[in-house]
Amino acid sequence: MTGRLGKGRSWALALALLSAGGALSAQSLGTPTTLEFGEVIVGSSGGSLTLDPSTGAITSAVGVYTTSALATSASTIIATDKGTRAATVYTTVSSFTLSGTGGSFSTNTSTFSTNFPGDQFTFPGTQSQTTTVTFHVGGTLAIPAGQAPGDYTGSLPVYIRDDRGNNSGTVGIPVHLRIIASIAVSKTQDLDMGTVIPGSTAGSVTLNPTSGAQGVTGGILYAATSGQPALFSVTGAPSHAFTITFGASPITLTGTAGTMSLALSSSLSSPATFNGAGTATLGVGGTLAVGANQAEGNYVGTLTVTVAYP
Repeated sequence: MTGRLGKGRSWALALALLSAGGALSAQSLGTPTTLEFGEVIVGSSGGSLTLDPSTGAITSAVGVYTTSALATSASTIIATDKGTRAATVYTTVSSFTLSGTGGSFSTNTSTFSTNFPGDQFTFPGTQSQTTTVTFHVGGTLAIPAGQAPGDYTGSLPVYIRDDRGNNSGTVGIPVHLRIIASIAVSKTQDLDMGTVIPGSTAGSVTLNPTSGAQGVTGGILYAATSGQPALFSVTGAPSHAFTITFGASPITLTGTAGTMSLALSSSLSSPATFNGAGTATLGVGGTLAVGANQAEGNYVGTLTVTVAYP
């Protein structure tokens, strides 16, 4: 069964037969490069992503977040035939399957196309010459909801037919997609800068985000060393890099009779890396600026942390 590549068109399936008694053609296809859809996170409802056959870039992603860890690329194929002959690119299937460690899913080939309008091109030169045309293939993958993380591979079979009805041999375009786990962050401990007594001169209170060790500068005394860093449990793709950003730093702590400024610090550099189990612990401390004769009271604020794939 055959169908012409063509984004947005219905496929007319037909039996592809070589012309009986037809003359042998110089027509052939070289080995395709991989059609690489890159690395993605799939939303809870599934999604799709479209790769442009001309640029190799993802032009649309619905319900799918793409990372920069794996570059996308269209497949490149070199076609060979006699000059002046017109050719059309076809596939032999209406769908193909991508399989991997996380299972498998099928995708419709009607969304795949070349960089040539109508998937048609003409070989340059004269009829006495054997010449080449390079074309590219891209398309849209629809990814089901709940598809497990893993590397998925498949093969899209294509061939060309010239204006004399001759077919080239069929070649399989390798197709690859990597799905990774989404990042989840949960707070396990609040940030507490402790209890301090301000002096007649300004100073600061520091809290180490890893060890929880505290320190003071300027005219400040501790009444109790009861501080602790904020702790967050983070999960994601094993051995994968992730970035850490704060919603604001410094943040403002507000009391009944004044404010203080807290500059945040992290126990992890950014980007950091998940361990082999896909987990990480993030500690957040900081440096609190305490004014001279700062008013007594409890001071509170909100700390926002964002963890994302690069």
